[in-house]
Amino acid sequence: MKKYVKSRSSRFLIASALAVGFLITSVQSASAQSFTDVSAKYAEAVSFLTENGAQGLTERTFGVNEEIKRVDAAVLIANMLKLDSEKAPASGFTDVPKRAEGAVNALKAEGITSGKTKTSFGSANSITRGELALWLQKGFQLTGEESAPFTDVSPRYKSAVSALLANRITNGISNH
Repeated sequence: MKKYVKSRSSRFLIASALAVGFLITSVQSASAQSFTDVSAKYAEAVSFLTENGAQGLTERTFGVNEEIKRVDAAVLIANMLKLDSEKAPASGFTDVPKRAEGAVNALKAEGITSGKTKTSFGSANSITRGELALWLQKGFQLTGEESAPFTDVSPRYKSAVSALLANRITNGISNH
């Protein structure tokens, strides 16, 4: 896999911003200050995302409390990683809307994500925290281990969650 973002601090900032402010679709772009639903806790991450092409749900709301579809998450991550979405081979997924085909193709080609089945990406499904942890770990090549105090992390996601904890990108939503 190629290195897309070279410096550790750049990878950390991008992955952190994605993890914190990952609840986006696409309507209109704005700065974090113009969104009424962005608290100070998320302002830096949302500003980073909007400066790099992310858009809010509306002109006044970013959507920090909304779920994000797998397809929208794929587009955002492919854009942030600056993947070549035009030359990536077809993924074989039949449920990806035209607007996102290149992004999904590129993520699959790089081994960052896979589908729900051989022919279904699960475009309309909301992305889970575990899936997002995997995508961030693989996409930003995050390494490191830190023991996770959580009881709800399946074995499939343990390594990814551990890497996010080690890089201080997440701390979970509770201590267990």
